[in-house]
Amino acid sequence: MTTSTSALYPSRAAAGALLGRRVYQRVRPPVLVVGLTPGGVEVAAHVAKAMQCHFDVIVAAQIRMDGLGIIGAVAEDADAVLDPAFQPRFGIMQALDTAIERARRAVKGERLLFRGHRPMRSAGGMYVVVVEGQMTSPWKTLAAVEALRAHEPEGMLVAAAVSTQSVQELLLARRIEFACPSVLLDPSGHPRPFGDPQDPSAERLRSIVIAREVS
Repeated sequence: MTTSTSALYPSRAAAGALLGRRVYQRVRPPVLVVGLTPGGVEVAAHVAKAMQCHFDVIVAAQIRMDGLGIIGAVAEDADAVLDPAFQPRFGIMQALDTAIERARRAVKGERLLFRGHRPMRSAGGMYVVVVEGQMTSPWKTLAAVEALRAHEPEGMLVAAAVSTQSVQELLLARRIEFACPSVLLDPSGHPRPFGDPQDPSAERLRSIVIAREVS
């Protein structure tokens, strides 16, 4: 007999509303909530709704290398962020450049889907909250933080509905303010963080629609 895993949150909307209440007391207005595509967009939209503040999205892509897996990420037009444990040898520098360029092309394509030709809202002088749904790897989020720092925000906080303890520890070690109601020991995260139907294609489509509604 197979038993289904209970969701941590009844929906992404509920997770966003709870996260918004958690974050509200930790930031100073004006606030810009930024959803990390694709998994953070719907949660971030409800964080922004709970906080009654500005909302936008940011696009990032993981950098992968054959035989090594994920070794970093890049977001928008910022420099790549690499795992410090990754020590590239001279012989693989060309392969690394190729992997970074592949990630940049992915960002360009995703940005067109999620924002069209609209530039991201300026975060200058605002307190920026970068939101992810479930964080089991830190690199896309760190890449987004790096890209947003170029806007010279007043402050920055990373928020996630669910995170692993290892990700939390890495963010805090880098002195990045972090808010997360559900921190898990399992490095693979939770198999069902949200009670919404588990359909990645439908989730992605909802995220694109929400992002396109930003004015």
